[in-house]
Amino acid sequence: MPTITPATLLERNKKYSENHQAFPTMAEATASGGAFETTLVLTCVDFRVNPDQFLQTKPQDQILIARTPAGRVAPAFVQEVMLFEAFLGLTSVIVIHHTDCGASHFKDADIRKFHKDRLPDHSEIDHMVFGAFDNLEQSVRDDIHMLKTSPYIPKKLADNCHGFVYDIKTGLLTPVEHESHV
Repeated sequence: MPTITPATLLERNKKYSENHQAFPTMAEATASGGAFETTLVLTCVDFRVNPDQFLQTKPQDQILIARTPAGRVAPAFVQEVMLFEAFLGLTSVIVIHHTDCGASHFKDADIRKFHKDRLPDHSEIDHMVFGAFDNLEQSVRDDIHMLKTSPYIPKKLADNCHGFVYDIKTGLLTPVEHESHV
């Protein structure tokens, strides 16, 4: 595995900037009559999962990308949804989990134990959740359910929350139907 240093990233950025085409600022876009109607995509931090690539997004698509471990919906993500809904006119949320996710290879209890061994005086670790799951499709359903039932997400937006599984071998997305929890 290659080790990428900050210096390497800065050099890559310098080359990129030579052909960079500037984007309008938010003030410039708004002043010229531009409106924001954005979609927020949540996916995993895994380097094999590049949503700009597999969704073929372009800046004019107004797609926001958020990444969390395992692409899981957590309270902080719900706050992001609230922010973007108020500030940018969020119209839909898409949750994408992927095959061979690291979160399917560990258990939350093992991660808690690792940190408790290192930090035995921190009892709050006992209640931490790290996003482990046993069933990929069910993890998507659980996250969509969290969004659809959150009191902080307006019904119009909750009705436009969708889930998918990205296959890292084929590059294809498969819709995951939301099932109401009983």
